[in-house]
Amino acid sequence: MTSAAHFIVGTTCNNGCRGCLWTRRLDLLSVARIPPPVEVRGRGVRLAGREPTMRKDLAEVVAALRAAGSTGTEIETNGRMFGYPRYLRSLRDAGLTRLAVKLFGCNEAVWDAHTRVPGSYEQTRRAVDVIQRLTPEIDLVAVIVPRREAGASLRELVDLARELKFRRVRIELRLAKLDLTALRSLAAEVRALRQHPPNGLRVDAGTA
Repeated sequence: MTSAAHFIVGTTCNNGCRGCLWTRRLDLLSVARIPPPVEVRGRGVRLAGREPTMRKDLAEVVAALRAAGSTGTEIETNGRMFGYPRYLRSLRDAGLTRLAVKLFGCNEAVWDAHTRVPGSYEQTRRAVDVIQRLTPEIDLVAVIVPRREAGASLRELVDLARELKFRRVRIELRLAKLDLTALRSLAAEVRALRQHPPNGLRVDAGTA
């Protein structure tokens, strides 16, 4: 099976999350360009970075990947821009096939404290609803990075994903943020979730 191609889209973000790991990962991946910097024919593509939707030519990048033969394009995002139907449709029409939306906390207080942007919780929740109503053909994945503070545990974030009607959850255990004791405990929880997922929810997991 051909592996997915990963690209950085940009270095800016409309959130101000504490401890954003992308500040340490931006040099590890190629920057998305038109035409694509590497061969993508027959491969899926993931676009990430800090916040891809800050790039003004994002639709053109997605369209160029499709024209180059990519089998599909995923964007990892905080989701806020997808509350605008015209913007969402422009990316769908360009060839977007999956949105991986990051969940930062189980309620407004925890979420907005983490992003340091008042209203970001409500914007993302509204965007998820817009995506599900207007573009059901786009695969929607909840990206979860469990943290220790109340309101951001693994179980709380998984419960939020279910409440928002995601069908799939991607759990990322960030080694830079966890001591080994916490990691072992979380890994056990993840294994239990994968073996016995909540009804209607697919659970994937990895480390970063």
